[in-house]
Amino acid sequence: MAVNKYPWVRNIHGANEPLIIMGKVQAGSTQEIKRGEICVFNETSGNFVPADAAADSQYTMAIANEEQKAADSARYMEFIAIREGDVFEFELAAAAQVAYGDGYEISNSQKLASDPDGNVIAYVVGRQNYPEEGTTLLSVSYAEFSFIREVSYLYRNMVPSNIAKVMAKTADYTLLMEDNGAIITNKGASGAVVITAPTSVVPIGWHVKLAAMAAQALRFDPKPDTAQIYIAGGAQTAGKYAGITDEGDFMHLVWDGTDWLCYASISGADGDIDVES
Repeated sequence: MAVNKYPWVRNIHGANEPLIIMGKVQAGSTQEIKRGEICVFNETSGNFVPADAAADSQYTMAIANEEQKAADSARYMEFIAIREGDVFEFELAAAAQVAYGDGYEISNSQKLASDPDGNVIAYVVGRQNYPEEGTTLLSVSYAEFSFIREVSYLYRNMVPSNIAKVMAKTADYTLLMEDNGAIITNKGASGAVVITAPTSVVPIGWHVKLAAMAAQALRFDPKPDTAQIYIAGGAQTAGKYAGITDEGDFMHLVWDGTDWLCYASISGADGDIDVES
């Protein structure tokens, strides 16, 4: 059961206080909110509601900075925007010997659960359980975290960035939540490279660009396996890859909540997209 807390600890870039934004919430009789709850923005209703499962990582997030009581009317209330460098303290779903960089997902609105390769939304940044002597980390029930920018309401809805990261992959690679907007190439590859969609649930609008920079197959494997790739004139068989081969070929794919839509692509010398049958 949620309780009122103040989870903001500090900002490693020097900000002395959190950034407060206003967010719309339902009447308290419909949805109560405690201060300190991780909340997700429901784009359909336009309201912030407490997160309650890993799947909620598909929505953008902010943290309640006040309480919405049962008697309160629908209104705009204060939320702490999630910024780069912000550090928050949250309870762990299970006590653990956490270490820098451990990945965690949502367990509920005030707890995070270890998930090193799934729906990771935050990484451990605290050092409270590091020993003064020896190398044995202490087991803790609370830890300090920084959230990835891809889940931030601030960055996705208010001040989105247009700067993309570029990654050259010469071996198969599974995309992560934080690879949103990345340009993935096969520069330097000597064989086929398969880029697999994130295994976690990503937000609608999550996108990636594949660009062939070696004369080798560069393929996109959609996830979940029920997802189709819309490319080369139609919806392809669910769970089957699409690929490019010639230097300069590219595919830009976006997740619409059900399937992967390739809304921009080019194929060079051989004039077609390689689609798995």
